[in-house]
Amino acid sequence: MKQLATVILILMVFSGFAQEGKLLGRITSEGSPVSFANIYIENSDLGTTADKNGNFILENIPSGNHSIQVSAIGFKKLSREIVITKGQIKTQNFKLEESSSELDEVLIVDTQTGLTRRTPYNVSSISMQGIENKGNPNGMMGSLREVPGVYGAEFGQGIVKPFIRGLGFSRVVTIYQGNKLENHQWGADHGLGINDLGIKKVEVIKGPASVLYGSGALGGVLLAQDDEFYKNSTKISGNIGTTFNNISNGVRTYASIGKSFRNGIFIATDLAFENHADYKNGDDRIIGNSRFNTKTLRVHTGIEKEDFQNKLSFSFNDQNLGIILDEEMQNSQSLATTRNDREMQLPFQEVKDYLLSYNQNTQHEKFETSLHLSHHSNNRKEIEQDFNLVDLGLQQNHTFYNARISLPNGKIKHSLGAQGSFVKTENIKNSQEFLIPDADVFESGLYYLASLDLDSWFFQGALRYDYREVTADASSPELITDEFILPGNPENRKLSRNFNGFTGSMGATKKFNERNQLKLNFSTGFRAPDLAELFSNGPHPGTSRFEKGNDQFGREQSLQADVSYTYRNKRFESTFSAFGSRVNNYIYFTATDETLPEENLEVWSYLQTNANLYGFEFELKHSWLNQQRLETKFSGAIVRAEDLKNDRNLSFIPPDNFNLEVGYFGLNDRSLYAFSKMRVIRDQDRAGLNEETTAGYTLLNLGISKKFNIGKDQLKTGITVYNALNKTYVDHMSILRAFNVSSPGRNFMLNVKYNF
Repeated sequence: MKQLATVILILMVFSGFAQEGKLLGRITSEGSPVSFANIYIENSDLGTTADKNGNFILENIPSGNHSIQVSAIGFKKLSREIVITKGQIKTQNFKLEESSSELDEVLIVDTQTGLTRRTPYNVSSISMQGIENKGNPNGMMGSLREVPGVYGAEFGQGIVKPFIRGLGFSRVVTIYQGNKLENHQWGADHGLGINDLGIKKVEVIKGPASVLYGSGALGGVLLAQDDEFYKNSTKISGNIGTTFNNISNGVRTYASIGKSFRNGIFIATDLAFENHADYKNGDDRIIGNSRFNTKTLRVHTGIEKEDFQNKLSFSFNDQNLGIILDEEMQNSQSLATTRNDREMQLPFQEVKDYLLSYNQNTQHEKFETSLHLSHHSNNRKEIEQDFNLVDLGLQQNHTFYNARISLPNGKIKHSLGAQGSFVKTENIKNSQEFLIPDADVFESGLYYLASLDLDSWFFQGALRYDYREVTADASSPELITDEFILPGNPENRKLSRNFNGFTGSMGATKKFNERNQLKLNFSTGFRAPDLAELFSNGPHPGTSRFEKGNDQFGREQSLQADVSYTYRNKRFESTFSAFGSRVNNYIYFTATDETLPEENLEVWSYLQTNANLYGFEFELKHSWLNQQRLETKFSGAIVRAEDLKNDRNLSFIPPDNFNLEVGYFGLNDRSLYAFSKMRVIRDQDRAGLNEETTAGYTLLNLGISKKFNIGKDQLKTGITVYNALNKTYVDHMSILRAFNVSSPGRNFMLNVKYNF
């Protein structure tokens, strides 16, 4: 009986194997192989990657009908139905069409809000996957500057605040891991607190998006999307790499690894270490205390099914950021030490971020749902006088939720969403100075989104209501001892402000044919004043300022009209966008004529005005030669801004800027890539209050990269030269422009990355 059972078991095993088949073939485009294309069976965890010659073998395919998906960067995605019989070895070749554009009208930009490429918002996308984008000292913002209409306000390397169409600071929302970041609102000298580790691309939504993302999305949204390569890999896969920047002797080492199991569960992790000494400017002068270092860890797990997807993620980011002094360019005051000194020196920022998030999407026959829950803890310390003392310390805890239900069937598609935040900000008890009081912020909003698809026309409208309550609390013993006073000096040392109102948008996308598309959009957005603008009343460590807020501020409200036209064919694509925006109650920060003699501090105050902003962006792309080996791109942006109440230019507005890029793919397998990029910044001669005109400059960047196939794995190497002409310049948007602190000079960035 035992022998009979063994025989039956063996027959059953072999019978099971016999029911599985194989698919083999080759991926080509115009007769040439497509290296490292992805081939997988839809709604399953079966997949593989073609080798350098485009050949692939996909094994263990169950018998039956299957939908095969084939994709590769730079090519249109291909889907084909196949039938596999028991034990069959099937040969099937695939031919891909080259794509000169990532524009895909049905592509989901954000599952939380239901935003797609066809939505009449101006949306740009930039990939973080290029070897030349890895390890940039300015993080994601180093690459995002290539997007027309996006600019950065610098405070040395590692600290860059994003600006979109002339609006920045807390007027730009950053969505990271699904969470709406609130940790960079303390002031101009505080960065985003995130980097490009584990990020596949960043979507840039230009113009008021408050109707979808709530307060703060007045200028636009940066939507960071994770690289989820592990979801389609049943084997352990990932990458490891390192970057060296000679301008600061900076080294960044990073790695990502992940795996998906047959039951749909996946696990993955990302890790990075980065360390920089002080950078040099174009005159070979060391800019003292521009050093910084970071440590980042990310962990992900979840389930990926046909009608249910969820993901639980945790991120930890630890930063130490040197603070460049106003007097840095005075030789006797410079904090520069030896060339490769990496030890933190006074003053500096110590910032720690902990972010836990849960994202879930479900698809049903008649409706779809999206759910996001997250908690973000941000601990920020400014250490100026002594390593054992905290001059300014803030602890912020932010709980955020976003829920949406959509009815995708029918002529009119409906979505109803709810978003909300609870933010608790507390001063660290042993701090030496107090700039803002402790505070609680409660915000809740409801929005409705409707879209109508009439073939060549796509209409979409949205309406949103928000309520925000801000409660400032100066009753702690530390604030009482510090004699911190709230506006009006209330007896209980507490003060509350409420902000509420409606926002909306209405737009249309007209597709004339496969080549021409027009987008029109009218929207109103809002931003409630942040804590610093409302309640600041103290000295700001690391600066020579005493800052004052105003609790009577109304919320900023904008009305914008936006038009965008796109033309594309197989080799050419052009996009032109124009906008005009009126912002009422625009808040700005300026020096007063008042000085506090005891502390020798100049008083800076927040004020309000009405402002007009208008401008345009353009981008032209063209592919040349056979197999589109030569690529050229020309883009630019112009913004004008007026302070209407005072009849003058608005301060802190980006200068006119233009980018010209030429790239060439060499060798038959396109594994060699060389490029040059020229960035032209015009004179900013429209100075605003407390500003002087700033001279323009031209930067030249050069680079070359090479891919090496090692079996089924791949090694990428690259050399990028930033500011190749070693230009010494001061950008108009530099936080230290008034003190003539110049930006980095020539930087050789060396990259090595191994994909396995």
